[in-house]
Amino acid sequence: MDAAPVTVLQALISYIQFSDGDVALLAKMGPILTPFFPRIVDRFYDAIHRTPEALAVFEGGEAQIQRQKGMLQRWLVGLFGGVYDDAYYEERAKIGRTHVRINLDQRFMFAAMNVVRRELHAALGECGWPESERYRGHTAIDKICDIELAVMLETYREASVQRVQQTERLATVGQIAASIGHELRNPLAVMQTSIQLLGRRVSDDPRAEKHLRRIGDQIGLCNAIISDLLELARDRPPERHPVDLIALVRQTVIDVPRPAAVQVELDMPEDVAAIHADAGQVRQVIVNLVLNAVQAIGPEGRIDVRVVPGDEFIELVVDDSGPGLPADVLRRLFEPLFTTRSSGTGLGLALCRRITEKHGGSINAANREEGGARFTVALPRTEESV
Repeated sequence: MDAAPVTVLQALISYIQFSDGDVALLAKMGPILTPFFPRIVDRFYDAIHRTPEALAVFEGGEAQIQRQKGMLQRWLVGLFGGVYDDAYYEERAKIGRTHVRINLDQRFMFAAMNVVRRELHAALGECGWPESERYRGHTAIDKICDIELAVMLETYREASVQRVQQTERLATVGQIAASIGHELRNPLAVMQTSIQLLGRRVSDDPRAEKHLRRIGDQIGLCNAIISDLLELARDRPPERHPVDLIALVRQTVIDVPRPAAVQVELDMPEDVAAIHADAGQVRQVIVNLVLNAVQAIGPEGRIDVRVVPGDEFIELVVDDSGPGLPADVLRRLFEPLFTTRSSGTGLGLALCRRITEKHGGSINAANREEGGARFTVALPRTEESV
Protein backbone atom coordinates (compact mmCIF):
# COMPACT_ATOMS: atom_id res chain seq x y z
CA MET A 1 0.00 0.00 0.00
CA ASP A 2 1.36 3.41 -0.98
CA ALA A 3 2.12 5.83 1.85
CA ALA A 4 -0.10 8.88 2.19
CA PRO A 5 1.39 11.99 0.53
CA VAL A 6 3.20 14.39 2.82
CA THR A 7 1.23 17.58 3.35
CA VAL A 8 2.74 21.06 3.12
CA LEU A 9 2.49 21.47 6.89
CA GLN A 10 4.14 18.10 7.58
CA ALA A 11 7.00 18.98 5.23
CA LEU A 12 7.47 22.34 6.99
CA ILE A 13 7.43 20.76 10.45
CA SER A 14 10.02 18.21 9.37
CA TYR A 15 12.27 20.75 7.65
CA ILE A 16 12.22 23.25 10.52
CA GLN A 17 12.55 20.37 13.06
CA PHE A 18 9.52 21.56 14.97
CA SER A 19 9.42 18.92 17.72
CA ASP A 20 6.85 17.72 20.23
CA GLY A 21 8.96 19.52 22.80
CA ASP A 22 8.48 22.80 20.92
CA VAL A 23 4.72 22.16 20.80
CA ALA A 24 4.56 21.55 24.55
CA LEU A 25 6.71 24.60 25.25
CA LEU A 26 4.51 26.91 23.16
CA ALA A 27 1.37 25.61 24.87
CA LYS A 28 3.04 26.29 28.25
CA MET A 29 4.07 29.82 27.22
CA GLY A 30 0.65 30.75 25.82
CA PRO A 31 -1.13 31.68 29.09
CA ILE A 32 1.94 33.55 30.33
CA LEU A 33 2.31 35.62 27.15
CA THR A 34 -1.43 36.28 26.63
CA PRO A 35 -1.42 39.49 28.77
CA PHE A 36 1.14 40.93 26.31
CA PHE A 37 -1.02 40.28 23.22
CA PRO A 38 -2.89 43.64 23.30
CA ARG A 39 0.45 45.47 23.33
CA ILE A 40 1.74 43.36 20.45
CA VAL A 41 -1.41 44.08 18.46
CA ASP A 42 -1.12 47.83 19.07
CA ARG A 43 2.52 47.91 18.00
CA PHE A 44 1.70 45.82 14.95
CA TYR A 45 -0.85 48.39 13.80
CA ASP A 46 1.39 51.31 14.79
CA ALA A 47 3.80 49.99 12.16
CA ILE A 48 0.96 49.83 9.60
CA HIS A 49 -0.08 53.42 10.35
CA ARG A 50 3.49 54.51 9.64
CA THR A 51 3.36 52.85 6.20
CA PRO A 52 0.83 54.48 3.81
CA GLU A 53 1.08 51.63 1.27
CA ALA A 54 0.18 49.04 3.91
CA LEU A 55 -2.54 51.25 5.41
CA ALA A 56 -4.14 51.66 1.96
CA VAL A 57 -5.11 47.96 2.04
CA PHE A 58 -7.69 48.76 4.76
CA GLU A 59 -10.40 50.29 2.58
CA GLY A 60 -12.86 50.23 5.50
CA GLY A 61 -10.76 52.70 7.50
CA GLU A 62 -10.44 52.65 11.26
CA ALA A 63 -13.52 50.48 11.78
CA GLN A 64 -11.97 47.73 9.69
CA ILE A 65 -8.67 48.09 11.54
CA GLN A 66 -10.43 47.60 14.88
CA ARG A 67 -11.99 44.37 13.58
CA GLN A 68 -8.62 43.22 12.28
CA LYS A 69 -7.07 43.86 15.70
CA GLY A 70 -9.46 41.35 17.21
CA MET A 71 -8.58 38.84 14.49
CA LEU A 72 -4.85 39.37 15.11
CA GLN A 73 -5.30 38.72 18.82
CA ARG A 74 -7.14 35.46 18.04
CA TRP A 75 -4.35 34.57 15.62
CA LEU A 76 -1.81 35.03 18.42
CA VAL A 77 -3.85 32.75 20.67
CA GLY A 78 -3.78 30.08 17.95
CA LEU A 79 -0.02 30.51 17.64
CA PHE A 80 0.34 29.07 21.15
CA GLY A 81 -2.64 26.71 20.95
CA GLY A 82 -0.53 23.55 20.97
CA VAL A 83 -2.41 21.98 18.03
CA TYR A 84 -0.76 22.18 14.60
CA ASP A 85 -2.76 19.92 12.32
CA ASP A 86 -4.53 20.14 8.94
CA ALA A 87 -7.29 22.32 10.39
CA TYR A 88 -4.65 24.69 11.76
CA TYR A 89 -2.95 24.85 8.36
CA GLU A 90 -6.21 25.53 6.52
CA GLU A 91 -7.16 28.29 8.95
CA ARG A 92 -3.76 29.95 8.45
CA ALA A 93 -3.86 29.44 4.67
CA LYS A 94 -7.26 31.13 4.56
CA ILE A 95 -5.63 34.25 6.02
CA GLY A 96 -2.90 34.07 3.38
CA ARG A 97 -5.45 33.75 0.57
CA THR A 98 -7.15 36.86 1.90
CA HIS A 99 -3.82 38.68 1.66
CA VAL A 100 -3.51 37.54 -1.95
CA ARG A 101 -7.06 38.64 -2.75
CA ILE A 102 -6.54 42.15 -1.41
CA ASN A 103 -3.16 42.41 -3.18
CA LEU A 104 -1.10 42.76 -0.01
CA ASP A 105 2.51 43.12 -1.08
CA GLN A 106 4.66 40.25 0.21
CA ARG A 107 7.14 42.80 1.57
CA PHE A 108 4.59 43.88 4.15
CA MET A 109 3.88 40.27 5.09
CA PHE A 110 7.58 39.72 5.89
CA ALA A 111 7.77 43.02 7.77
CA ALA A 112 4.58 42.25 9.73
CA MET A 113 5.87 38.84 10.82
CA ASN A 114 9.10 40.48 11.93
CA VAL A 115 7.12 42.88 14.15
CA VAL A 116 5.24 39.96 15.73
CA ARG A 117 8.42 37.94 16.19
CA ARG A 118 10.29 40.85 17.81
CA GLU A 119 7.46 41.66 20.19
CA LEU A 120 7.01 38.02 21.23
CA HIS A 121 10.69 37.76 22.04
CA ALA A 122 10.48 40.97 24.06
CA ALA A 123 7.43 39.70 25.95
CA LEU A 124 9.18 36.43 26.76
CA GLY A 125 12.05 38.41 28.23
CA GLU A 126 9.66 40.40 30.45
CA CYS A 127 7.31 37.69 31.69
CA GLY A 128 9.64 36.06 34.21
CA TRP A 129 10.14 32.93 32.15
CA PRO A 130 12.81 30.71 33.77
CA GLU A 131 16.30 31.54 32.57
CA SER A 132 17.02 27.84 32.06
CA GLU A 133 14.20 27.55 29.49
CA ARG A 134 14.43 30.99 27.91
CA TYR A 135 16.69 29.95 25.01
CA ARG A 136 14.38 27.03 24.14
CA GLY A 137 11.40 29.38 24.37
CA HIS A 138 12.93 31.87 21.94
CA THR A 139 13.80 29.01 19.58
CA ALA A 140 10.22 27.65 19.67
CA ILE A 141 8.85 31.13 18.89
CA ASP A 142 11.19 31.44 15.90
CA LYS A 143 10.16 28.02 14.61
CA ILE A 144 6.40 28.65 14.77
CA CYS A 145 6.83 32.11 13.20
CA ASP A 146 8.86 30.51 10.39
CA ILE A 147 6.08 27.96 9.84
CA GLU A 148 3.46 30.71 9.78
CA LEU A 149 5.45 32.72 7.25
CA ALA A 150 6.00 29.65 5.07
CA VAL A 151 2.25 28.93 5.05
CA MET A 152 1.57 32.50 3.95
CA LEU A 153 4.17 32.21 1.18
CA GLU A 154 2.59 28.94 0.05
CA THR A 155 -0.69 30.77 -0.57
CA TYR A 156 1.16 33.28 -2.77
CA ARG A 157 2.73 30.35 -4.63
CA GLU A 158 -0.75 28.86 -5.14
CA ALA A 159 -1.90 32.17 -6.62
CA SER A 160 1.13 32.27 -8.95
CA VAL A 161 0.41 28.74 -10.20
CA GLN A 162 -3.22 29.67 -10.78
CA ARG A 163 -2.17 32.69 -12.84
CA VAL A 164 0.02 30.46 -15.03
CA GLN A 165 -2.90 28.07 -15.51
CA GLN A 166 -5.17 30.98 -16.37
CA THR A 167 -2.68 32.16 -18.97
CA GLU A 168 -2.62 28.71 -20.53
CA ARG A 169 -6.41 28.58 -20.57
CA LEU A 170 -6.54 32.02 -22.16
CA ALA A 171 -4.15 30.82 -24.85
CA THR A 172 -6.51 27.92 -25.56
CA VAL A 173 -9.48 30.28 -25.69
CA GLY A 174 -7.52 32.51 -28.06
CA GLN A 175 -6.82 29.65 -30.46
CA ILE A 176 -10.48 28.69 -30.52
CA ALA A 177 -11.61 32.29 -30.97
CA ALA A 178 -9.15 32.93 -33.77
CA SER A 179 -10.32 29.85 -35.68
CA ILE A 180 -14.09 30.15 -35.36
CA GLY A 181 -14.94 33.67 -34.13
CA HIS A 182 -14.89 35.43 -37.49
CA GLU A 183 -16.55 32.47 -39.21
CA LEU A 184 -19.53 32.64 -36.83
CA ARG A 185 -20.01 36.37 -37.38
CA ASN A 186 -21.05 35.87 -41.01
CA PRO A 187 -24.00 33.48 -40.43
CA LEU A 188 -25.11 35.57 -37.46
CA ALA A 189 -25.16 38.66 -39.65
CA VAL A 190 -27.31 36.79 -42.21
CA MET A 191 -29.72 35.76 -39.43
CA GLN A 192 -29.94 39.34 -38.17
CA THR A 193 -30.76 40.63 -41.64
CA SER A 194 -33.31 37.88 -42.16
CA ILE A 195 -35.25 38.60 -38.96
CA GLN A 196 -35.36 42.29 -39.87
CA LEU A 197 -36.90 41.39 -43.24
CA LEU A 198 -39.30 38.94 -41.63
CA GLY A 199 -40.28 41.60 -39.10
CA ARG A 200 -41.66 43.76 -41.89
CA ARG A 201 -43.74 40.86 -43.19
CA VAL A 202 -45.31 39.96 -39.84
CA SER A 203 -45.66 43.44 -38.35
CA ASP A 204 -49.38 42.77 -37.83
CA ASP A 205 -48.77 39.53 -35.92
CA PRO A 206 -47.74 40.26 -32.27
CA ARG A 207 -46.89 36.63 -31.51
CA ALA A 208 -44.58 36.35 -34.49
CA GLU A 209 -42.93 39.66 -33.61
CA LYS A 210 -42.35 38.44 -30.06
CA HIS A 211 -40.51 35.35 -31.30
CA LEU A 212 -38.45 37.37 -33.75
CA ARG A 213 -37.38 39.68 -30.93
CA ARG A 214 -36.31 36.67 -28.87
CA ILE A 215 -34.25 35.37 -31.80
CA GLY A 216 -32.70 38.82 -32.19
CA ASP A 217 -31.80 38.92 -28.50
CA GLN A 218 -30.08 35.55 -28.76
CA ILE A 219 -28.15 36.67 -31.84
CA GLY A 220 -27.02 39.70 -29.85
CA LEU A 221 -25.88 37.42 -27.03
CA CYS A 222 -23.92 35.26 -29.49
CA ASN A 223 -22.22 38.35 -30.89
CA ALA A 224 -21.33 39.51 -27.39
CA ILE A 225 -19.76 36.14 -26.57
CA ILE A 226 -17.76 36.21 -29.79
CA SER A 227 -16.60 39.76 -29.02
CA ASP A 228 -15.35 38.65 -25.61
CA LEU A 229 -13.59 35.65 -27.13
CA LEU A 230 -11.90 37.76 -29.78
CA GLU A 231 -10.90 40.40 -27.23
CA LEU A 232 -9.28 37.72 -25.08
CA ALA A 233 -7.54 36.30 -28.14
CA ARG A 234 -6.20 39.64 -29.37
CA ASP A 235 -4.73 40.61 -26.00
CA ARG A 236 -4.04 44.05 -27.47
CA PRO A 237 -2.35 46.71 -25.35
CA PRO A 238 -4.55 49.63 -24.30
CA GLU A 239 -4.45 52.77 -26.46
CA ARG A 240 -4.29 55.37 -23.71
CA HIS A 241 -5.79 58.83 -24.01
CA PRO A 242 -7.23 61.24 -21.43
CA VAL A 243 -10.62 59.82 -20.40
CA ASP A 244 -13.33 61.53 -18.35
CA LEU A 245 -14.16 58.52 -16.18
CA ILE A 246 -17.21 60.17 -14.59
CA ALA A 247 -18.85 60.86 -17.97
CA LEU A 248 -17.89 57.39 -19.23
CA VAL A 249 -19.45 55.67 -16.19
CA ARG A 250 -22.66 57.72 -16.41
CA GLN A 251 -23.19 56.97 -20.10
CA THR A 252 -22.17 53.32 -19.91
CA VAL A 253 -24.45 52.48 -16.97
CA ILE A 254 -27.42 53.87 -18.91
CA ASP A 255 -26.67 51.51 -21.80
CA VAL A 256 -26.62 48.31 -19.69
CA PRO A 257 -29.99 46.49 -19.96
CA ARG A 258 -31.71 45.63 -16.68
CA PRO A 259 -35.17 44.77 -15.32
CA ALA A 260 -37.38 47.73 -14.45
CA ALA A 261 -37.31 46.84 -10.74
CA VAL A 262 -33.50 46.96 -10.56
CA GLN A 263 -32.43 50.33 -9.15
CA VAL A 264 -29.02 51.77 -10.03
CA GLU A 265 -27.59 54.59 -7.91
CA LEU A 266 -24.53 56.60 -8.95
CA ASP A 267 -22.19 58.34 -6.51
CA MET A 268 -19.88 60.49 -8.60
CA PRO A 269 -17.61 63.28 -7.29
CA GLU A 270 -17.91 66.65 -8.99
CA ASP A 271 -14.33 67.14 -10.15
CA VAL A 272 -12.07 64.25 -11.05
CA ALA A 273 -9.01 64.69 -13.26
CA ALA A 274 -9.01 62.62 -16.44
CA ILE A 275 -7.27 59.26 -16.35
CA HIS A 276 -5.03 58.01 -19.15
CA ALA A 277 -6.77 54.88 -20.37
CA ASP A 278 -8.32 53.09 -23.32
CA ALA A 279 -11.91 54.34 -23.18
CA GLY A 280 -13.28 51.36 -25.10
CA GLN A 281 -11.63 48.83 -22.83
CA VAL A 282 -12.64 50.66 -19.64
CA ARG A 283 -16.19 50.86 -20.96
CA GLN A 284 -16.12 47.09 -21.43
CA VAL A 285 -15.08 46.66 -17.77
CA ILE A 286 -17.96 48.87 -16.60
CA VAL A 287 -20.49 47.02 -18.76
CA ASN A 288 -19.33 43.60 -17.55
CA LEU A 289 -19.36 44.58 -13.86
CA VAL A 290 -22.78 46.22 -13.96
CA LEU A 291 -24.21 43.39 -16.05
CA ASN A 292 -22.70 40.89 -13.60
CA ALA A 293 -24.42 42.74 -10.74
CA VAL A 294 -27.75 42.73 -12.60
CA GLN A 295 -27.50 38.97 -13.10
CA ALA A 296 -26.54 38.45 -9.44
CA ILE A 297 -29.55 40.24 -7.94
CA GLY A 298 -32.23 38.88 -10.26
CA PRO A 299 -35.48 40.68 -11.19
CA GLU A 300 -35.25 43.33 -8.46
CA GLY A 301 -32.68 44.88 -6.19
CA ARG A 302 -30.16 47.68 -6.02
CA ILE A 303 -26.78 48.40 -7.57
CA ASP A 304 -24.52 51.21 -6.33
CA VAL A 305 -21.78 52.49 -8.61
CA ARG A 306 -19.18 54.81 -7.06
CA VAL A 307 -16.04 56.55 -8.25
CA VAL A 308 -13.52 57.14 -5.46
CA PRO A 309 -10.54 59.38 -6.31
CA GLY A 310 -7.16 58.82 -4.67
CA ASP A 311 -3.69 60.31 -5.01
CA GLU A 312 -2.30 57.71 -7.44
CA PHE A 313 -5.31 55.60 -8.33
CA ILE A 314 -8.98 56.21 -8.95
CA GLU A 315 -11.38 53.46 -7.94
CA LEU A 316 -14.58 52.28 -9.55
CA VAL A 317 -16.72 50.40 -7.00
CA VAL A 318 -19.78 48.35 -7.96
CA ASP A 319 -21.94 47.06 -5.09
CA ASP A 320 -24.98 44.84 -5.47
CA SER A 321 -27.75 43.65 -3.14
CA GLY A 322 -27.52 40.04 -4.27
CA PRO A 323 -26.69 36.93 -2.23
CA GLY A 324 -22.92 37.50 -2.21
CA LEU A 325 -20.15 35.13 -3.24
CA PRO A 326 -19.23 31.79 -1.61
CA ALA A 327 -15.57 31.46 -0.57
CA ASP A 328 -14.79 28.81 -3.21
CA VAL A 329 -16.26 31.05 -5.91
CA LEU A 330 -14.29 34.07 -4.71
CA ARG A 331 -11.04 32.18 -5.20
CA ARG A 332 -11.84 31.31 -8.83
CA LEU A 333 -13.97 34.26 -9.86
CA PHE A 334 -11.55 35.74 -12.41
CA GLU A 335 -10.50 32.45 -14.00
CA PRO A 336 -11.28 32.23 -17.72
CA LEU A 337 -14.26 29.94 -18.45
CA PHE A 338 -15.20 29.68 -14.75
CA THR A 339 -18.87 30.43 -14.15
CA THR A 340 -21.60 29.46 -11.71
CA ARG A 341 -24.45 30.33 -14.08
CA SER A 342 -25.95 27.85 -16.50
CA SER A 343 -26.04 30.54 -19.19
CA GLY A 344 -22.68 32.12 -18.31
CA THR A 345 -19.48 31.89 -20.35
CA GLY A 346 -16.88 32.72 -17.70
CA LEU A 347 -15.31 35.32 -19.98
CA GLY A 348 -16.56 38.68 -18.68
CA LEU A 349 -14.70 38.89 -15.36
CA ALA A 350 -11.56 37.30 -16.84
CA LEU A 351 -11.60 40.05 -19.45
CA CYS A 352 -12.10 42.70 -16.75
CA ARG A 353 -9.02 41.42 -14.94
CA ARG A 354 -6.91 41.40 -18.08
CA ILE A 355 -7.92 44.96 -19.01
CA THR A 356 -7.30 46.42 -15.55
CA GLU A 357 -3.91 44.71 -15.25
CA LYS A 358 -2.92 45.89 -18.74
CA HIS A 359 -3.66 49.41 -17.48
CA GLY A 360 -1.40 48.89 -14.47
CA GLY A 361 -4.38 48.57 -12.14
CA SER A 362 -6.16 45.84 -10.23
CA ILE A 363 -9.60 44.35 -9.68
CA ASN A 364 -10.87 42.70 -6.51
CA ALA A 365 -14.09 41.07 -5.37
CA ALA A 366 -15.39 40.72 -1.82
CA ASN A 367 -18.61 40.26 0.13
CA ARG A 368 -20.12 43.29 1.86
CA GLU A 369 -20.97 43.09 5.55
CA GLU A 370 -24.49 44.29 4.80
CA GLY A 371 -24.91 41.59 2.16
CA GLY A 372 -24.20 41.38 -1.53
CA ALA A 373 -20.95 41.56 -3.45
CA ARG A 374 -18.49 44.37 -4.11
CA PHE A 375 -16.17 44.70 -7.08
CA THR A 376 -13.42 47.30 -6.89
CA VAL A 377 -11.37 48.39 -9.90
CA ALA A 378 -8.30 50.60 -9.30
CA LEU A 379 -6.87 52.45 -12.30
CA PRO A 380 -3.80 54.73 -12.37
CA ARG A 381 -4.73 58.40 -12.59
CA THR A 382 -1.93 59.35 -14.97
CA GLU A 383 0.02 57.76 -17.77
CA GLU A 384 3.22 58.11 -15.72
CA SER A 385 1.71 55.89 -12.98
CA VAL A 386 1.48 52.91 -15.27
